[in-house]
Parts: sequence; structure tokens; C-alpha cells
Amino acid sequence: MGLFKKRIVKEIQGGAWGHLFNVHKIAVETLHNELRCVERKGVLDDGRSVTFLRIFNLKEVQRLGIDIKGWESFDQKPDLIPFEGYMTRLNEAHLEKKKA
Repeated sequence: MGLFKKRIVKEIQGGAWGHLFNVHKIAVETLHNELRCVERKGVLDDGRSVTFLRIFNLKEVQRLGIDIKGWESFDQKPDLIPFEGYMTRLNEAHLEKKKA
């Protein structure tokens, strides 16, 4: 029975949180209050299984009235994704800055 609905929009956690804070110098308040992600499972070219992440500003998406239904919600709006990348099974984040 489908009692538990899978959350599409997720909070930034673990290695992704650390990466954004340490490498990209994103403030803790911003990470906690504004940034969220969507994810999907996948495989890198070298065969490693990873979780791909698209990071976005929740307040900006809400202001624009965009309904996030999953990964594909950002295919036509890539300018709303400031960071994109992946997490390894060892909780290592690899995120690139996508817009200024």
C-alpha cells in the first residue's frame, strides 16, 4: 500500500552540504533556509553508481510559481540551477557552479 509518498524536493545533506559550505562558501543559513535539491540515481561513464543532484533556490522557484515534479522540472529552466553534480556511495560530493 502506498502509505508513504516519496519526497521529490529534498534538503541538502551530508557530503553535498559540506561541499557547498567548504568549497563554494555557501552560508549555513542559505543552505538551511533556501537551497534544496532534486535527485536521480545513475551511473558515471566509469561505471560507478551515483546520485545526481540539481541544487536550486526554493524561494526563487516558489516566487516564480514553478511546480517541481521531479528531475525533469528543470530541463527547460536550467538557469534556476546554481549547482549540479553528483554524490558517490561514499558520500563524496562533486558539484559544479552553473550560473553567476
